[in-house]
Amino acid sequence: MNIFIIDRDHSEAKGFEWYLKSYLLNKVDLYIFHSIDQLYQAYQQIKPDIIIVEIDLVKHQHDVAFFNSARRNGTEIFAITSEPLYQHALKAIEMQVTHFFVKPVDLNQLKYLINTSSKRGNMEVDFPVNREFPSDFYLRLFLNSESTFPDNQQLFFLIEPEQLKDLITLYNWLKETPVFEGLEIYPLSERIICISEYVEKSQFEKKARTLIREWNMMSGSFINVAIYDGPPIPLSATYVETKYALNQRFYKGFENIFYTSKKLTPQPLDPLLTPEEQQLWIQSLENHHIQNIKEFLYRLSVEGTYYEQDSIRIHLTSVLAQIRRFMLKYNLHQKALIEENYRQLFHIILEYPILYTIIQEIILFTQALMKLASDTKVELKANYAELAADLIEQQYKNMKLSLIEVAYQLGITSNYLSTIFSKHHGVPFKRYLQQFRIQQAQKTLVETDFTISEVAQISGFEDPNYFAKTFKAYTGQSPYRYRKMRRD
Repeated sequence: MNIFIIDRDHSEAKGFEWYLKSYLLNKVDLYIFHSIDQLYQAYQQIKPDIIIVEIDLVKHQHDVAFFNSARRNGTEIFAITSEPLYQHALKAIEMQVTHFFVKPVDLNQLKYLINTSSKRGNMEVDFPVNREFPSDFYLRLFLNSESTFPDNQQLFFLIEPEQLKDLITLYNWLKETPVFEGLEIYPLSERIICISEYVEKSQFEKKARTLIREWNMMSGSFINVAIYDGPPIPLSATYVETKYALNQRFYKGFENIFYTSKKLTPQPLDPLLTPEEQQLWIQSLENHHIQNIKEFLYRLSVEGTYYEQDSIRIHLTSVLAQIRRFMLKYNLHQKALIEENYRQLFHIILEYPILYTIIQEIILFTQALMKLASDTKVELKANYAELAADLIEQQYKNMKLSLIEVAYQLGITSNYLSTIFSKHHGVPFKRYLQQFRIQQAQKTLVETDFTISEVAQISGFEDPNYFAKTFKAYTGQSPYRYRKMRRD
């Protein structure tokens, strides 16, 4: 087992090293670093099983993103701090650490968590043949059976762990726990079937809460419990209904008790972004308005409002398309780590079981992109021709908009912008601006009853006569005739 320790206090790091080498069950190789940069260099060569990091050293959002990536790749993260501050706790949550220690660290607890982590890491979710399992139970579970289940002396419920790798540990722990009397447990590949003696609902709630709390104290993670509380039906149908209740995890996360009788009613959601929503994302990314992005995403997880899960995932891939466009504009896709994180985010959107975590991952990735795009602008590596076209799209109503003004906003010379704009778009800046204004005027003429003078003004033309002349030059018709022809 490889363990990385990142701590500015060398003597404390050596103390960790001595204790862990002395008391861990497995043979360990420990590596001590005093900065995040040293960690990054070592990570390229050695894959750690455990990282113990002083959270004060995690200063930047890309550091948080690194630890999230390492965690998804199977590394357990433990954070430590000498100051139990709110911002440190918040950062630990963003990093999704396995455990957050406040110095002085409880070394016995650290040892226990690492040992249980080692056991989980060395186990596959594959249960040996067990003679305790009635052979006909699994037959009735997966084949339609005429016999009904459960009877009035039984409770049927499912337990699923937050992390699939915890399944065997959870199974073995359930065999020993005294919380439920007469508990029969039947493991499956992703969850565990439990059948216990019947108790009243309030008593079951109390026992289930105890189970959730004690599992968290033992493992540092959470479970969900779903109970079938309907009339007796075939065992296979009982399982399907109870499994369906677990889908509520997408909206509510873990540490919950779900009842099959309390079903959510998802509302429809247009999986594609509207033109207005696309524009919101374009402008928010360009102007670094992260609050607008947060408000857009958080509306998907408002308590009491549940959209169809598949529609949400498709909706968020539409968001990802706008993020991709932003990446391409600033050539951020050429950065290997960013490209890798983008692809990971795509899989998170499609596969991760909890909506809130998906939203947080999108926000974190977006913030990192905004910072990189800002740096890219300074280094003059952006595609300024596309940026200029976006500014035209956003500001075409401004009658004073010009090549010089756009170049000033981009922080480059007007001569340089003129050259790259013509080369990229195939037309000079002034002609492109006029074409765009005429296109907007065409839409306004057809869709509104504004006068010709008003259309000219809101399309960016100061002189209505010049507007009419330019409009005819581009379309072959006067504004009045164009409107009349399209409406007749």
